[in-house]
Amino acid sequence: MAVKKTVRIAFVDDDEHLLSSHRRNFGRLRPDWDAIYVTDPFAARDTIAKDSDIKAVILDIHMPGMTGLELAAELRTLRQDLIIVMLTGYADLQSALLAVNEVGVFRFYPKPTTLQTILEGIDGELASRLGQSEETLPASFLDLLELGVIAVDDTLSIIHMNAQAAEIMRRSSIVRSGTQGRLTIDPAPDGLSAFLHPPANQAPRPQQSFSLERDSEKLSFLIRRIPKNADGILNFMVILVDPTQQKPPAIDDLMDLFGLTRSEAKLTQKLAEGLPLDQAAELVGISHSSARTYLKTIFAKTGVNRQPQLMKTVLSAIPSLR
Repeated sequence: MAVKKTVRIAFVDDDEHLLSSHRRNFGRLRPDWDAIYVTDPFAARDTIAKDSDIKAVILDIHMPGMTGLELAAELRTLRQDLIIVMLTGYADLQSALLAVNEVGVFRFYPKPTTLQTILEGIDGELASRLGQSEETLPASFLDLLELGVIAVDDTLSIIHMNAQAAEIMRRSSIVRSGTQGRLTIDPAPDGLSAFLHPPANQAPRPQQSFSLERDSEKLSFLIRRIPKNADGILNFMVILVDPTQQKPPAIDDLMDLFGLTRSEAKLTQKLAEGLPLDQAAELVGISHSSARTYLKTIFAKTGVNRQPQLMKTVLSAIPSLR
């Protein structure tokens, strides 16, 4: 007697070896589920758009012709109900966060993550939808990240926290869980309140980074705005960073955080590594006079006026998430 298939999902990846691995393991892990396997993202888009029985899609962030992010955006336009799961490396974490916020990706998992873990996540979401309940950034998902991550609402009440964030808070004198489960930050960073509650005539910023120092302890964090849920509650993702253990941010992150051009970001990255201006200019491929001109603009955009201050500001910023 044939097993009745209760759930249908799609695997989309240009790596045929990975799809073969999924085929071998899928039937064993979910014998009552059905699956399709597609290497072409365009074919996947057309198939999933027409087949409403496909409840979830697992796709790679890197594919030729159409990236996973582009495919996710098109699928979300075509299928609002679709559960989209993305597989990504840590180097693409910032892009994956963007996908969660703007495209509505259900979860992204770092490579490698076992197929069983991914299917359990989809299974839990399907059960949650049947029960008409809502789950936001579950702790088991957040524990997959190497950074300390805390989800809070606009009053800084903690919704979820991963194990790494709990460890940082345990040993930190700057951040802790205060009364009524609120995230307490001491000293309170300038500009945090304005970021959480911008004036009515001011467009909300999508993210902002802060650098804090107390006694000999230093801590940085990036807070990112997450679109409102159906109930109207606005949530935020806080990423905690120990700057003493971080490398300079990636070029794209420097551009995003400080509004630098790519050439300015390249020079800033080298200066943050402690290189003198002439050596940094040579590595970037610009003249010393051009580097001096760039440096004036970099100072203006980062709010400093000396190279040591620039190093401190950059190294205290959020680390590379791409």
